Amino acid sequence: MSVALNIGANSSSPGGRGPIYGDGTFRYIPIPEDDETVNEPTYDDLGLGSIRPESAKNTVTHFDPEFPEIGYNKDYSYGDRHSPKTNRIAELEEGDILFFYATLDYVGEGNPEQDWINDDWGAYIIGHFTLEYDPIPKDEYHSLPEDVKEKFVTNAHVRRDEFDAEYLVLGNPDDSRLYKTPVPLSGESGVEANQFVTKHSEDSGGGPWYRRPLKFDTESTRAVLRAQRDYHSQRIAEPDVESATEFNRTQLGEKGQLQWFFHSPHSEYPVRDIVNRGKTEPYIEKGAENFCSQCYQNSIKTFAETASRRYLFLFTRCQNESLYEHDNRRIVGYIDKKRALNMGDRVAVQGDTTLVSFEDSVDLVGLVDSPKYVRNAILDKEIAQRLVEYFDEQENILDDCLDEVERLKRKRRESEHGDVAVPTSPSGC
Repeated sequence: MSVALNIGANSSSPGGRGPIYGDGTFRYIPIPEDDETVNEPTYDDLGLGSIRPESAKNTVTHFDPEFPEIGYNKDYSYGDRHSPKTNRIAELEEGDILFFYATLDYVGEGNPEQDWINDDWGAYIIGHFTLEYDPIPKDEYHSLPEDVKEKFVTNAHVRRDEFDAEYLVLGNPDDSRLYKTPVPLSGESGVEANQFVTKHSEDSGGGPWYRRPLKFDTESTRAVLRAQRDYHSQRIAEPDVESATEFNRTQLGEKGQLQWFFHSPHSEYPVRDIVNRGKTEPYIEKGAENFCSQCYQNSIKTFAETASRRYLFLFTRCQNESLYEHDNRRIVGYIDKKRALNMGDRVAVQGDTTLVSFEDSVDLVGLVDSPKYVRNAILDKEIAQRLVEYFDEQENILDDCLDEVERLKRKRRESEHGDVAVPTSPSGC
């Protein structure tokens, strides 16, 4: 599921709403910060001084949500303390989508080049986060692992002398983005809601709908993502390998490394979510990770380059409600590093792959601290060897998983030919 929240400058902000231009590009303009204990960033710091009034260019902004595309920070974070937004945020969980929409003024002398742009003002979805973790409530923030807490250090609510967000949200770095062109929510006028509101969301589209949180189910979320990803489906082609580096396993150490992926709720097998999220990693068809797209690329690149690490342990949270392991984080197998692949814009690792059933998988509890927040972690030689020995004693169901992946790909293609298509752009873990 997903939720869309209204954010950004509005008609009462200094300089008014953010602009949308005739070609469909726009600028995200945060609201001013109302807490005097915060002294950055200003509109000028965010590169927005030239499109704000001179009197406002040095005004401190409430830069929330944070989008790294703007160039001021490095993590996708958001916080809120006001209901009904926080009520909707509380309904989300890791892997769900949090859309952000803003009201934008058309800036141009003639008619817009795109017919979906209102010639006055309209509401538009300007970006989204794929939740890295469940929403983090206020009373859990101070007990977060330090590496997770560090990702919120520049968040507007954390900057305040008194931390005041009821919930914090972190976006997955490989599957969150500020759009280059937005998705319209308004119809022929700004106040008129289009089909994404009236047909796909739970909102009626009556009254000031453009100020309310909008909730979408799974199929409607796909429809919104499809609209943002160019309105027509594409096949995911296997990329070309530019070069490969073979490893001599006798010269590798025996440490391990954990790698997270999103499990398919449509399957009893430990395979990625192809249908709902269009995931490509781990790409077990080639016994590889990061083969088609980036998923925690810095971690995978380091794993490929570090001779002391040999085993990439794959883990996930079981999403199939019919299994007793549902909702637990489980290690479901490993890739025995054999080669590093240069994919041009990223590094992939490839090797002999072992996968086991959820019944034979290993609970992450007891192996790492704060398993709820782990996405990548190094496992020492003793733990890695114990896991390898255990998995080698179980039935390797790789062939069954490959058959299951093909079934899910067919299911995805069938969805593409229906009224609502699945996400068209490949994404990582």
